[in-house]
Amino acid sequence: MAFLGDVEYQPDAKGTAEAVKCPLVDDWITPVDCMENQVIKEQYIPARFKVKPDWKEICSSCPFRDY
Repeated sequence: MAFLGDVEYQPDAKGTAEAVKCPLVDDWITPVDCMENQVIKEQYIPARFKVKPDWKEICSSCPFRDY
């Protein structure tokens, strides 16, 4: 395991994140899930990513945003 800021991730052999422990769901997601949530309209973001009241702030301050 490794950390970028305070977010845990699973690096591949080159150090690139293969999975990220998303602070929105406190579970492992692929970087693709993260990127998709950043570029689609809010209404299409899966509900599991919007449970926490401050989810937008958490997402925008995540070190993996625009990774």
